[in-house]
Amino acid sequence: MWLTAALVLCACGEQTTGRRVVQPPPAGAAAQDELPPFVGRVWRLITPGSAPGSLRIFLEDRTLVMVSCVEPYRLAKWGIAGSNIRWLESTIPIEVEYEMPSPDELVLRIAGQDREQTLVAASAPYVCPER
Repeated sequence: MWLTAALVLCACGEQTTGRRVVQPPPAGAAAQDELPPFVGRVWRLITPGSAPGSLRIFLEDRTLVMVSCVEPYRLAKWGIAGSNIRWLESTIPIEVEYEMPSPDELVLRIAGQDREQTLVAASAPYVCPER
């Protein structure tokens, strides 16, 4: 009886052919894999003249969180095409070219203007600087 049960269980098991079976990625995984490395991180704006404690967070769901220590937060939808990022800020379309000189530095060059914003990866804990 025990031998019969063992044979039945073996017959129901997976056959191994030496080949690895690769499962397709779950829906939406391909789009997530294509996101640039700045997505999902908190970035602190260090450009002189910017509002103190300015932070930018590009979320995977294409929401951009913009906040500083002196301004209320703002949420905007963002998109990407090549090395350009686009979003609306108070109904004004913003387009920037981005570059990552290092994994912890993000440079945004505003299209049509001769200026750029430099951001660095923020680390916790972070508190708004004294004014």
